[in-house]
Amino acid sequence: MMSVFDIDFSSTGLPNFLTPVRLRAAKMLAWLQALVSPVDYLYSIFSANRKSNLYVLAHSGQVCYLQAALNDVFDDIGRGIFISDGPYVDPDFIYELVEDKPLFIDLVSELGTAVIPAPDPVPLYSTAETYWLGVQFVVNVPAAVAAAPGYDIHRLRAIVDKYRLTSKNNYLVVIF
Repeated sequence: MMSVFDIDFSSTGLPNFLTPVRLRAAKMLAWLQALVSPVDYLYSIFSANRKSNLYVLAHSGQVCYLQAALNDVFDDIGRGIFISDGPYVDPDFIYELVEDKPLFIDLVSELGTAVIPAPDPVPLYSTAETYWLGVQFVVNVPAAVAAAPGYDIHRLRAIVDKYRLTSKNNYLVVIF
């Protein structure tokens, strides 16, 4: 299937088809090819940029697309790079007075220093503390991929930073 962006600037392509038959001499076609060569160069740059932009637009911050982008670059055959959730601490719920479920809460740094008799108050975690060390997801890279000559941790992090959601800013890269 031919696209609007498929243009042939070779001597048998566009210059040949747009030239009247009586003017299709070798010297004329060579002159037209010389005139079209800068446009052909710009068109090749445009095509490469368009292909790159279409790839970027086809991928997003969803886990499946992020995994696909990483595997396309680092592990095109085995496709062993995968993303898993970070460790999570399930926080306790806080109830209102009318629910009649008293829960004494303290900061994590205040554990063991409460004046309230046993049991010790439940710690109150912030959003960042509910994830282990703030890690929201883990990029798992096979050891064979990490040992390959094309692997670069900085390039991997750049790809993850390019496609990840803005709110998911803490992640680990683990080699297994």
